[in-house]
Order: sequence, then C-alpha cells, then structure tokens
Amino acid sequence: MEKENKDPLLKGLKVIDAASFIAGPSAATIMSDYGAEVIKIEPESGDSLRNLISNGRMPEGPENYCWELTSRNKKSISLNLKDQEAHKILINLVKEADVFITNMPFPVRKKLNITVEDIRPHNPSLIYASLTGYGEVGPDADRTAYDSMAWWARSGLMDFVRPSNSHPVAWSTPGMGDHPTGMALYGAIMTALYKRERTGEGSEVSTSLMANGAWANGVFIQAALMNIEFPERPEPLPRHPFYDFYSTKDNREFALGMINSRIEWPKLISILNRTDWETRELFSFDDPFANADTIRTELSEEFKSRDLNVIDNLLRDSGVTYGVLGRTTDHAHDKQFLETETLVPLEHESFENLMTINSPFRIEEEEKVEFSRAPKVGEHTKEVLKEMGFKDTDLEELKNNKSIFWSDI
Repeated sequence: MEKENKDPLLKGLKVIDAASFIAGPSAATIMSDYGAEVIKIEPESGDSLRNLISNGRMPEGPENYCWELTSRNKKSISLNLKDQEAHKILINLVKEADVFITNMPFPVRKKLNITVEDIRPHNPSLIYASLTGYGEVGPDADRTAYDSMAWWARSGLMDFVRPSNSHPVAWSTPGMGDHPTGMALYGAIMTALYKRERTGEGSEVSTSLMANGAWANGVFIQAALMNIEFPERPEPLPRHPFYDFYSTKDNREFALGMINSRIEWPKLISILNRTDWETRELFSFDDPFANADTIRTELSEEFKSRDLNVIDNLLRDSGVTYGVLGRTTDHAHDKQFLETETLVPLEHESFENLMTINSPFRIEEEEKVEFSRAPKVGEHTKEVLKEMGFKDTDLEELKNNKSIFWSDI
C-alpha cells in the first residue's frame, strides 16, 4: 500500500530563529524537520556557530559540520538589528510568525529590542521561546553560558562522572547538553502551540541549560535533597564485575550490565560454556562481592580472547544485558543506526550520499521533509524580503545602507 501523499505536519507554521549556537536553534531545526518554515536571522558576520570549529579544539575539514547539523532546512536572512530599518523588517516578520526563538543574553536582547516586551505586542498569538544559561531570574540570569558550563559543570554531572575526586574533570563533547536542552525547548513550544489551538492565546515559554542539566543529573540531586550521604571518593568506587567494562582481542570495549544477575549469570555461564563457574560456586547471591576480583579476572580473560564482533554475536540473543562502547566513526556503518533512521540523507551539493542525524523521535504516519543543507549567510535575504513585497531597488538601497546583507552564491 502506497503512503498517503500529504503535507508535512508543521507545514504552514513560520518560525523566527533569532538565536545563536546550538541549543535554541536546534529546537527550530526539529520544527523544520516536520515542515515548518524556519527563517534564521543572522548578522552579516553570521551566527557565531559558524566559527565554532576554528575557535575550539575540534577536528577541521572543508565543511562546517556544526552548522550543517543545526541549521539544515532553514532560510538565512541577514539583518543588522541595530539598524532601525532592519528592525522594522524583523517586526513585520514577527507579525506573520507563529514562533520566535532567541537565546541571546538579556542585555543583548534589550540592546537589539528583541525582549518579549518588544516582540509579543506585535503579535499576541505568537509563541516567544526563550532559552537561557541559568534561567530567567536570579543572580546569574544575565550571564552568558555554554552547555559545558551551565549544563555539564553546574549540574554536578562533570564532577560525578570522574572516577574519583583525585581524577581531573573532563569537558563535555560539543553540543552534549545543547541538543537535549533544545528538545526541552521544542517540547515547550509545541505545548504552547497546543494551548493556542485550544484558547487562541500566545505564550512565553522558557527553559535553561542549567535546568536541563539538573534534570539529567536528577537521580543524584534528588538523593542529595533527601539527605542521602554520598561516600568520599579518594579512589574509584569498586564496580561489580557484572556491571563493568571489558576489553576485547581487537582492542575494542564493551560493558556488561547484568543488574538482574539471578537470571543473567546462568545465561552467561551457558553462552561462554563455563560450567565450572557454577560448580565452583564462584558467585553467591548472598554475598555478591565475595569473589569479585576472581570473577572479573576470569571474565576479562574470556572476553580478551575474542574480537568484539564475536562477543556481540554471542551475547546478542543470549538474554545477557551488554552494550558496545561505540566510536564516533562507527555510526555510518552501524545497521541499527541506519535501519532505525537515526541517520538519514542530507542533500548537499558538496557531498555524495551525505548522512546526518535525525531528530530523535517519530510520529506514526507523519513524514519528515527531505533534509537540505544549511544556508550560507543571507542566502535567502532577497527571497524572503521579496515575498514581503520589497522591490529590487528597495533591497539594493537597504544593502547599501548596511541594513541587510545577502550572499551571492
């Protein structure tokens, strides 16, 4: 049976992406995946995300992978929001928009006249989506922040993932907290759109990197709130060998996760053909750490004698819980990533058969758009403004006055 040919779910929604870097814009990216028209507002110098690779300790290449991931499907128009004429263009866009997203620090919003008080009076049905580092109020409200600081460090995640207090902390990977925070903002936006559908009223919605970091570290924060005492960590806390990492013959790693040991331990014995572990009563449910070192040593020997793919095939259908420690270079050839459409095609003239990361959920019977490459700075300035009624002579005058910018591709 052929699929019904229908419009994408969010077609007809107009989203103004007046945000920068990753967290705020990624919420707009998800909306674009389902067909919303997303207009990206950039200065002539471009969103700062365009420069992230050259400014950080990140692998470089001929194309900006950070920009491609977070800005696919969008239209870029370049407005100098410090200019009165350019700001009028923004307000005219706002009047016809459904969603306005920004993560600019509050002092910058005031300077550019894009606070909620500046924007929403022009369109009471608008959803004004605000993303901050530390929240809308409080002593840190005006501070700038990246996810490595507000999501990863401030939440306690950075501290707790290190093996002990004597180990140095590790930085998060780029966008590690931004993308889940963007999902939270997307959820807030869609909930507000549902409210508007029911009441006709627009809303202001918000979330922060810090709040999402707290949610990610929620189990341990809740423990602390309930006065649970955390043990000192001068050395790494011991792991039981049933929940530990192991190396393989081909220098890969995987993790056992046999929390349900009463059921899984016998299965592991069977699959590895180590009945001696049972006859020796190597593991006792009454005293699970009694022979932990011996169990770990013998498990290590078993796994070190096999390549990862052999172990993967042995354990896959065994009922034993385990997980491969993936490497970033694995995913393009990972059948699970491909068959679940975690990776999907991205149309890009510079690459043949380029893939990108899909937004991480699906809606039954609702198709996403075919993903297209991220725009150049101001690539759609003329197109969008002409749709608003501007003539070529108007555009040239605005460009000469530094109110707008477009790139000739």
